[in-house]
Amino acid sequence: MNLVLVVAFLFLKTGEKFATQDMAGETVGEFTACVAKAVGGVKFDPCVLNDPVKAVEFCTTKKPPVGIVTPGFYLAYQKALDMEPLLEVRRQKVEKERYVIVVKKNAGDGLDAVRGKVLATTLAAEERYITGVILQDKVAELRMKSVTDIEGAAFDLVEGAKAAADVVLLEEEAWQVMEKDEELGPKLKVAFRSEELPGTLVVAFRANLGKLDLGKLKNALTSMNKSEDGCSTLGSIRVEAFDKLNEARLKKAQESFLGKPQ
Repeated sequence: MNLVLVVAFLFLKTGEKFATQDMAGETVGEFTACVAKAVGGVKFDPCVLNDPVKAVEFCTTKKPPVGIVTPGFYLAYQKALDMEPLLEVRRQKVEKERYVIVVKKNAGDGLDAVRGKVLATTLAAEERYITGVILQDKVAELRMKSVTDIEGAAFDLVEGAKAAADVVLLEEEAWQVMEKDEELGPKLKVAFRSEELPGTLVVAFRANLGKLDLGKLKNALTSMNKSEDGCSTLGSIRVEAFDKLNEARLKKAQESFLGKPQ
């Protein structure tokens, strides 16, 4: 009888309302089953989370050998969780990973429109990534409002809702969709656009690896987009492919996260 190694698998998308076990567990399970089949001799037990604090708890108790996490989570807990970045995720229809800050059409331009304001974001739990990496420590006195519905936050801003934030931080491709909306697009503009940032990362938790073969895992992931079934599985999690790590870009983000001058 062939023994199968059963291991946990972390899937973290901070602040994403659909990134829960109830909402996405089945889909992510189909993806990890496909990967496990290609690796051989392993079965993944995935857990889908949108809260980095709960992700740390999961890593402490379940000790996953691998996961797919946000770059902000990696930079914050790299040493504590003994993480090694393996690959970057290339998302469907996303040429470059950037964030933008949108404001009302009549607001100021640039980061002056952001200083001292309340910023709505799904990444509030990764505050240092926002201030240090996305904004490059160029904005002081920024207050963050945690939201899970970024489009709803934009509507609140436009409509002047009582609890609305002053500005909204969102992924650039989300804005590209939003600006075409007949209600939102004409009333908002981009005040700030970030530099190109690292994508979501496939990471190994070195202390938990055991007998898992990272070479086979990386090969399984990078080969998925080369078959029709693999592409279909990737599409279910809105991924185009898994790419080689852009080490220079990740290093730059790490230096910004640590507050080192560029």
